[in-house]
Amino acid sequence: MSYEEEIARGLDRAVAGASRGILDLGRAKCVILSDQHKGKRDKADDFLRCEPAYHAALGYYLEAGYELWTLGDVEELWECRPAEVIRSYGRTLELEAEFYRSNRYRRFYGNHDDDWMSDSAVRRWLVPFFGPIEVIECLVLTVKKGTDELGTLVLAHGHQGTRSSDRNRKLSRWVVRNIWRPVQRITGWKLTTPATSFALRERHDRAMHAWAARQSRVVLIAGHTHRPVFIPEPGSAELEKRVAGLKSAGLVEEAATARAELEWLKVLEGEAAPGPVKPCYFNTGCCCFSDGDCTGIEIAGGEIRLVRWPDDDGRPRRKVLRRASLEDVLDQCE
Repeated sequence: MSYEEEIARGLDRAVAGASRGILDLGRAKCVILSDQHKGKRDKADDFLRCEPAYHAALGYYLEAGYELWTLGDVEELWECRPAEVIRSYGRTLELEAEFYRSNRYRRFYGNHDDDWMSDSAVRRWLVPFFGPIEVIECLVLTVKKGTDELGTLVLAHGHQGTRSSDRNRKLSRWVVRNIWRPVQRITGWKLTTPATSFALRERHDRAMHAWAARQSRVVLIAGHTHRPVFIPEPGSAELEKRVAGLKSAGLVEEAATARAELEWLKVLEGEAAPGPVKPCYFNTGCCCFSDGDCTGIEIAGGEIRLVRWPDDDGRPRRKVLRRASLEDVLDQCE
């Protein structure tokens, strides 16, 4: 079975057991954030430097009336015990719980916080903050504008179908917690995963897009890879802009790395079938970038937006990176 087929099978399974609901396009106001990977405030804690931006974002969305949907890997439970994370990030959990108490919160589990698949773990660690919360794997929403059905949103963390993160997750978690984490504490090295490897990330994003493209009027929103994905220009076009920006900023090493990725991707694009690309796959990015930035997806005012915290000047403000009419996006996914 090919990698693309494995991902498709995993997503099909998740959708079959998904929670379901309706998204009213005229009233929807939500932000989707994922891959915080809250740890225990040590050298291996990828969330630590992003905490200020994340708290600023939550403060803004709380007061602006948004719903908060956390799309998995919110806690880093492969490397840490729940008690360690809860003790380290009680204030962050309290901010998230403010959304729950006003009926504006949805929580998903991913591969690195798959402890929340267990009702007993949820009761022990999350209920004291949130109350009787449900943690889900997948959500399928029928998008409506008035009485008209425009299409469907599918939300999941994005690890579904992968060998190490889904089917063999128990073994992977044991290896990370007992072997890899002590090494990472000393070295700061990262595991080679879709979140850290350009080649693996590209393969995974292509598989996710391929699954969504086979559906009719379906948009898939996921996390997992830590790379934001919005309406796709050809991937090489986006990388060309990035190379130019890095060169202008005098960031020679970063520009060289981006150029390597660009030439790799041009070969892959040459192997792909020609034709328009459906805008059917979006990715939140993550809330654990090494520079302290957080990215996410907003759905509000009839639009879908890719946003980043902080802004270009490093202030606690959001920057809208890309935006589009969600109705137009669904129309293009026929």
